[in-house]
Amino acid sequence: MSAPDDEIAYHLSFRDVIRVLQLVDASPFLDLKLEIGALKVHVTRERGGEAPAPSAAADTAQSKGARGEFAESPAEPLAPERREVPEGTPVVAPLAGTFYRAPYPGQPPFVEVGSAVEKGAVVGILEIMKLMNNVLAPCAGVIAAICAENEAFVEVNQVLAIVAPRDQARGSEGAR
Repeated sequence: MSAPDDEIAYHLSFRDVIRVLQLVDASPFLDLKLEIGALKVHVTRERGGEAPAPSAAADTAQSKGARGEFAESPAEPLAPERREVPEGTPVVAPLAGTFYRAPYPGQPPFVEVGSAVEKGAVVGILEIMKLMNNVLAPCAGVIAAICAENEAFVEVNQVLAIVAPRDQARGSEGAR
């Protein structure tokens, strides 16, 4: 069955649907309706923009092992790994999407730790729904840290890199 001439046909993969849901989750909208072909998504949130707390039934279902028994939980929660983050101005993701450090696969990255950048210089690309968006340096300086992995999904306002003043050229790659 073909689409009429005045309609645009979309073919969404499972990955595309997941990305749509991730973008919806990261958006500030309280009510969103999205219809693309047979796919219909309607999301409504409360004023605070927070998702409702999971119910006790959901917690119980997630805690059970394969045979319905409760899995043992660790005695102490694991502490997140702490890394020193250099001082400077963060380069943040304006939207959720896939971060790329280079213009094309196999090419060198736009910047490395120690690279001098001017305000507005491209430091990476953020792919959002198959659209490539340049990530720009917010100020002039030196890249002190690269905080996001290449081809990683990043969230809104996630720090991608740190730009330090030119006199603070000591940096560390992979700081988070």
